[in-house]
Amino acid sequence: MVTASSETSISLIWTKASGPIDHYRITFTPSSGIASEVTVPKDRTSYTLTDLEPGAEYIISITAERGRQQSLESTVDAFTGFRPISHLHFSHVTSSSVNITWSDPSPPADRLILNYSPRDEEEEMMEVSLDATKRHAVLMGLQPATEYIVNLVAVHGTVTSEPIVGSITTGIDPPKDITISNVTKDSVVVSWSPPVASFDYYRVSYRPTQVGRLDSSVVPNTVTEFTIAKLSPATEYEISLNSVRGREESERICTLVHTAMDNPVDLTAANVTPTEALLQWKAPVGNVENYVLVLTHFAGGCRQVCASGRWGWWRLGLKTVAGETILVDGDSEEFQLVNLLPRTHYTVTMYATSGPLTSATISTNFSTLLDAPANLTASEVTRQSALISWQPPRAEIENYVLTYKSTDGSRKELIVDAEDTWIRLEGLSESTDYTVLLQAAQDTERSSITSTTFITGETVTATLMPSSLQG
Repeated sequence: MVTASSETSISLIWTKASGPIDHYRITFTPSSGIASEVTVPKDRTSYTLTDLEPGAEYIISITAERGRQQSLESTVDAFTGFRPISHLHFSHVTSSSVNITWSDPSPPADRLILNYSPRDEEEEMMEVSLDATKRHAVLMGLQPATEYIVNLVAVHGTVTSEPIVGSITTGIDPPKDITISNVTKDSVVVSWSPPVASFDYYRVSYRPTQVGRLDSSVVPNTVTEFTIAKLSPATEYEISLNSVRGREESERICTLVHTAMDNPVDLTAANVTPTEALLQWKAPVGNVENYVLVLTHFAGGCRQVCASGRWGWWRLGLKTVAGETILVDGDSEEFQLVNLLPRTHYTVTMYATSGPLTSATISTNFSTLLDAPANLTASEVTRQSALISWQPPRAEIENYVLTYKSTDGSRKELIVDAEDTWIRLEGLSESTDYTVLLQAAQDTERSSITSTTFITGETVTATLMPSSLQG
């Protein structure tokens, strides 16, 4: 095996042959092809070849001889001086870094020295000392679109190998500081800072992170803002941006953004009664997990007045009651409100949700109707009178309008105080069917009609019998 080498010598060592021999024969052939031989006494197990060609590769073989007999030869490759590092290989080239690999020096070096600098700035050469076992290095912090000269030498003691030199040009750098603003349901604005290296144009690419095609747009190199339009609502997009020069493209910088949810529309209240209303709306385009309804009313009711020829609800000294929040499934487009307060003004606000997203809010107003008195009954019916009673409505009222009519066509209307819950009808016709209609009234509004019927009693005539028939 080789123990040492210099520019003109190679030192060898071997294991002593077993059995009697005359001597050892060493044959050494340089890369030029002219072989030489030397005979070494049988008691030696080492030898130094001298006067060799500097910086040359030698094939060295050794055999043990006795008379005309020879042992099998043992062969080794060796170099005078250092085996040069055959090449530098560059990979993973970016705008600011490059990976470098190289072959082993021989004999093993004590250390390696890597030098690099831009071609036009060799006076600013950077030097990196590496462990002798290293076979690669990553240069960081390089300038974009710049040619770098790189050389690597192996150091063994005081001897330094000839440098192996290579060059590499870094790529163009990407834009930086990408930001997103003005996010709507179908568009976003992308802005950035320009790169250092010169380039031809930007390429803005975008696609949904779930399923969808990749779209891209070419943007002039003079602008640093671009609006991406025609996006889908409530969708997460990956947006990437890079600079392009000829066929060369920089690395991409990326960001994620959720477009806003589009909101439901056309919220209305239909089939309004004193205690119920049916809310209806049109769903947004994007997927909806839930709708959130907030129902608010005003304590004390409202009054409808006419101002400047337009009718409207006026809240006169009323207090807003805290809203009730209702969660509705995202597949629905209507919701039945129940247990409302009669003759009360309600405001419904509504928005859609999907994961962390919420849509804009829409709203509608409606007023429940005046509720009617209940349980209208006729009792204590006589030939000419009847007691009419009822339960009052929940809403505040001014009075009742009571109408009673008979089958013979007579009809009367009475105004009954709001505090009353009964009235006795007098002067009725005997043996007559009557229908009683009752409404609650407040301002110009009247409730629905509740009714009852009854029949007045008949006159009973007493007949006297002759005395002859009595007993």
